[in-house]
Amino acid sequence: MSDLNSTPTSESSAMGSGSAAETTITAKPAKSRGLSYYNRFACCAAVLLACATAMILFSTKQSAQSAEDMRNEAQATLQQAGEEFAPYWCAQITPDNVKQFESLHSEFISVDSEVQDIVKQQCAKQVIINDLVANNSPASAFDTEASECIINASSTTMACTVNVTANDNVKKGLAMLSSATVTLKMSMHTTNSWLTSKGYEVGEVATVTVDSNGTGSAQFEIPYDPTWGEYYKISATSFYPNE
Repeated sequence: MSDLNSTPTSESSAMGSGSAAETTITAKPAKSRGLSYYNRFACCAAVLLACATAMILFSTKQSAQSAEDMRNEAQATLQQAGEEFAPYWCAQITPDNVKQFESLHSEFISVDSEVQDIVKQQCAKQVIINDLVANNSPASAFDTEASECIINASSTTMACTVNVTANDNVKKGLAMLSSATVTLKMSMHTTNSWLTSKGYEVGEVATVTVDSNGTGSAQFEIPYDPTWGEYYKISATSFYPNE
């Protein structure tokens, strides 16, 4: 009888052996691909923008500080210039120096407003005096039309009364001062035609004090010669405002 217990075939052995040798392989996780190109670019751009903003803010702050420093330095320089210029300028506004008033006025208006303010603080009335004298001719600054002269019976003397009135511009300046001293001159002619008739310059005849309202009057008497004629003209030849 044949043995019922058969020997496993090589195929069966092989199958069994294969099952025993079979192993389990665990899947590895996928590698991280990192930031995309776009994200890297965006990140770099953000960093650059932040740096640029910081630089701009710093530069703006530095510029503002530099501007402030420059303003302070300029102000200090102007202050020093004003403190040096003011005493020099104010000391020259005197009756004996009237001939220099126009050039002094030019000097005053040529300096910075800050320097002008310092001058005004030190000698405000001298500034007004200089302005009045430098910008107004005596003859146009004061009206003398209201005058009257009488020749005596022997035709040897002439007595005159004259009223002096300042123009509106001069009145404004005098309102801030006490008065003005006005010197009058007189000329004579043989006819009322001053262009064709013979004339005679009498010269300075009187000094009038014009008050802060711009008015004043004077009376005077001068020697008279009939050859001078009977037509006269009285006008202001100089003036000086008083503090």
